[in-house]
Amino acid sequence: MKKFYHKKSMVIIALLLAIIPFASRAQESNTVTNARTNTAPCYKYWSVGVFGGLTQFNGDLSRDLWVNLYSKSVGYTAGLVFTKQFSRVLGVRARIAYSQVQSSVDNKWVWDYENGNGTPQNITQSFSATIIESDLQLSVNWLNWIVGYKPERIFSSYLFAGAGIDQSYGVRRDANGVENGYLGKKDNLLNDGNTSGIKGSNLQFKVVAGLGFDFNLSKHFSVPIELAWRWQNSDLLDMTRGGAKGVVNDMYSSATVGLTYKFGYSCPKPKELPVIVPIAVVPEAPAIRFFVIAPKNIPVERKVREVFPLRNYVFFNKGSSEIPGRYILLEKDQVKDFREDHLDLFVPKNLSGRSDRQMIVYYNIINILGDRLVQNPSATVRLTGASMEGIEDGQAMAESIKRYLVNIFGIEAARIITEGRLKPRIPSEQPGGANELELLREGDRRASIWSTSPALLMEYQDGADAPPKPVEIMALQQTPLDGLIFFNVVGAKETFSSWSLEIKDNKGNLQKYGPYSTDMISIPGKTILGIQPEGNYKVTMIGQAKNGMIVKRDTTVNMALRTPTKNEESMRFSVIYEFNESKASGIYEKYLTNFIAPKIPAGGAVIIHGYTDIIGDEEYNQKLSLARANDVLGILQNSLKKAGRSDVRFEVYGFGENQKLSPFDNNFPEERFYNRTVIIDIINNK
Repeated sequence: MKKFYHKKSMVIIALLLAIIPFASRAQESNTVTNARTNTAPCYKYWSVGVFGGLTQFNGDLSRDLWVNLYSKSVGYTAGLVFTKQFSRVLGVRARIAYSQVQSSVDNKWVWDYENGNGTPQNITQSFSATIIESDLQLSVNWLNWIVGYKPERIFSSYLFAGAGIDQSYGVRRDANGVENGYLGKKDNLLNDGNTSGIKGSNLQFKVVAGLGFDFNLSKHFSVPIELAWRWQNSDLLDMTRGGAKGVVNDMYSSATVGLTYKFGYSCPKPKELPVIVPIAVVPEAPAIRFFVIAPKNIPVERKVREVFPLRNYVFFNKGSSEIPGRYILLEKDQVKDFREDHLDLFVPKNLSGRSDRQMIVYYNIINILGDRLVQNPSATVRLTGASMEGIEDGQAMAESIKRYLVNIFGIEAARIITEGRLKPRIPSEQPGGANELELLREGDRRASIWSTSPALLMEYQDGADAPPKPVEIMALQQTPLDGLIFFNVVGAKETFSSWSLEIKDNKGNLQKYGPYSTDMISIPGKTILGIQPEGNYKVTMIGQAKNGMIVKRDTTVNMALRTPTKNEESMRFSVIYEFNESKASGIYEKYLTNFIAPKIPAGGAVIIHGYTDIIGDEEYNQKLSLARANDVLGILQNSLKKAGRSDVRFEVYGFGENQKLSPFDNNFPEERFYNRTVIIDIINNK
């Protein structure tokens, strides 16, 4: 029974301690902003209270902890308590109580301890004692200590401990109800204990500890519920010496409920804060820079002789080793009419719509290869298919191209070697990469064309890595790059939610463009000029800053259209870069130095513009495109410097992944591969 009572007490206390923080937080979460009238205004106060409840004798603490389940096992207590709360945590209490403790045992084994010698025996008896208690206790509000004092909290909990004096009277009865012992009965031969208390009562020192819960009814009244345990420096409260030999401690406990009146609140005065007069703050104008790049003579259109590079790749759709339908595949009777300079007769069915002429060239890559093999009977090629679905699948991709060349162009099978790989020799997907893998893997599913036959290769190139000889095409540019007006708002992406343009001519005619969110946009000069051959314009940039300000910047621009002569034409070349690279390969560096630089005329202008595909971060791609353009610039300048020339004007731009300015769409891997480029426009200014 001792163990049962002990465990039961521990479980009850643990549950109460666990519930208190949650109950407290729940009260705080339901707090309204208006001041409550049923809570204490602050934590310093005086209080007086009354209480009443039940007591129970628990026997020897050291050995025989009694659990009284018999009749007359529970007593009562009532009293007064006075409290001074000094802080949100600490308080002092004085307590006076009148208590009754009673119990009975049936055939219980005890030591009869007396002067160190006694006889163990079984006893059957009962007792009843009245106690006048006086205690002085220290209280600790552990809830305020742990979660802080909240004036709106209607529930609190505290621990208390202290010491006091008990003055007790008692009577003991045997199994037949006959009185056979007394406590605090002066001048009686059956008396146990001393008679030092009031009217000869038994006077004993004790210690007390407990747990309390306080519920505020109003700012003055609260209901405390307390559980307390008391230890007497005596083994005589039940008038029977017992327990462990040489240990003399009796214990009794109580559970009480009371009513407390709180008064004399001492609330700390709130600190007086200085009166702050609000000052209107004018937001600082964002640090942005606005400028316009406008050529003096805007070409309406330009005839361009373009040397268009050929990528030595054929890209395959996922799950298929057949040549995709976007590539142009001829019938056998069409081969005799196929020529590289008449590619516009052989147009793919689903052309993307941008840079049509160039994509017609590329989608004829297999036909161009077949025609060149026919024209050069000694040339040979190697086709390497790469597929993560297996080497056999890569081999099948290469075989589908070989089968087409053999069956349609009549190429001898021995001139074409095929092989399969898991990944191409220059893969786009890099080890450890995690972003946009689907697009990268789509670009790695391809068949590569390799050859060591000079007749098939780009000028000044040799070796297995040399790209095919480019195709030369003529095109009419409706809006040349130097026909664009560039409007630059440096810092727009970080500063503005949007910005727009107002362009006004000297007659007051107003054109509006926007809104935009990028740092740079371009508008064709002929769009602004319309039918006017030239004009002076006031350009106003209007930005909506993220801090709410409206920012305006003005500049003036002179524009003039120029119609080129019939014989005027420019040259265009391209340098292809691998994924995420900003350094030209050795092959292209040699091409720039030995082939392109000598074609720049004296006094000419070179416009270099770099691009990327849409894979990756937009800001990173912007920097990457400019790095590529500057790489080409450095190679060309070094070449001209070695030739003793300094008569060329260069313009360098990086357009990143800007899909309005990029050379191609980004729907297919071949378009994305071609967008990893630097385009070089060479213009004769004479």
